[in-house]
Amino acid sequence: MADEPVLTIEDGQIFVDEDVTLEPGETFDGDLGIFEGNLTLPANSVVRGDVFLTNGDAEIAGRIEGDLAVISGRLVLSEEGRVEGDLFGMAGEAEIAGRVGGDASWMFGDAELLSSAVVEGDLMVVSGDLERDAGARILGEELPDVRLPELPWLSERPSLPEVREMPQLEVPQVPTPQRPTWQQPTVGRRVANFVGRAVATGLMGLLFVGLGLLIVLIWPRATQRVSECITLLPLQSFGLGLLTFLLAAVVESLAMVLMILLILVAAALISTVILIPIGLLLILLSVLLLLPVPLALAGGIVLGWVGVAEVVGRKVAQLLRAGKVSLMGAVFIGLLVTVPVAAVLWVLKPVCCAWPFIILLTSLGLGAVFHTRFGRQACQPPAGATKTQVVPADAEPLPADAMDEEVGQPDEPPA
Repeated sequence: MADEPVLTIEDGQIFVDEDVTLEPGETFDGDLGIFEGNLTLPANSVVRGDVFLTNGDAEIAGRIEGDLAVISGRLVLSEEGRVEGDLFGMAGEAEIAGRVGGDASWMFGDAELLSSAVVEGDLMVVSGDLERDAGARILGEELPDVRLPELPWLSERPSLPEVREMPQLEVPQVPTPQRPTWQQPTVGRRVANFVGRAVATGLMGLLFVGLGLLIVLIWPRATQRVSECITLLPLQSFGLGLLTFLLAAVVESLAMVLMILLILVAAALISTVILIPIGLLLILLSVLLLLPVPLALAGGIVLGWVGVAEVVGRKVAQLLRAGKVSLMGAVFIGLLVTVPVAAVLWVLKPVCCAWPFIILLTSLGLGAVFHTRFGRQACQPPAGATKTQVVPADAEPLPADAMDEEVGQPDEPPA
């Protein structure tokens, strides 16, 4: 603290081995501390804070809007001077002619109250003599003669002890911690990782093939409409699929922001006792906000992939001249072509190869899914285009249960 003559603290300043004198009318904002120095406050000067003085004299003719403490020094509070707070002194003399707004205490020294002095609080003098002129007023209690045993170290003004210069210590150099280097995987570990990833991918592929066949079995007409739309509007379906991915990301981001806001509101409601059920209900609702978009997107991706597989399967059957192929057979052939390709890319490079292939493939089917409203209506060709029937004539008829679902709907004659 004593490294510099003036030390600026948060609420004021501290002066070391310096005399402080304010000009008439000057205002000092904050606390004021003085070590080994004198303080002079002329009339009309103001200190807006507490004042601490040690090993120095204080002449106060202005106003201190706080407490005043004088240690090992002489205090002169003139008739114009005023201390709004408490006054404390030790090991020195005090001459008080002004006004003290709080208590006044003086220890191990003499204090003199002139006729104009006013102490609005209590007055206590410990181990010292009090001289009080006629007219001096003490509005609180007065303890003018409290004696303690003589302390020899207070017989004269103490001085600050000399601080010896500290020897320079050599700071040892701390070695920089080395980051641990990860052990390079062995050939056996690489093979094990590859085999594990391949087995997991194969199982997922088999499950997806089974799911696709189940969709064809349950919704054959929806699958056929999606494949028709892929054949009729390939570019529009592909563009709409990519746009759907983008819109799904934007909507999910907005849902996440709304979820955070609902959780904050729920936390505020839970802090009360009565509204705890409403807060828990809002938290549940905020979690449910994130489910519709991923579920709808996942359903559209699976149905669109099945539609693409049906188109691919028919193309492969035509190339192989397999003859009559049912809807189930075409989807099965298409899944056997597309799913292994995605699985191989996932095993080799999942980020740079598998994801782009899956997004591009599913965008074609996803756009057709939304064109047909999830296979509930036929794909509408662009204005001015001739509508063609893309289902071959040798395709087998729909199952009886699917035909029952179509009862009452107009049939579309083949081209």
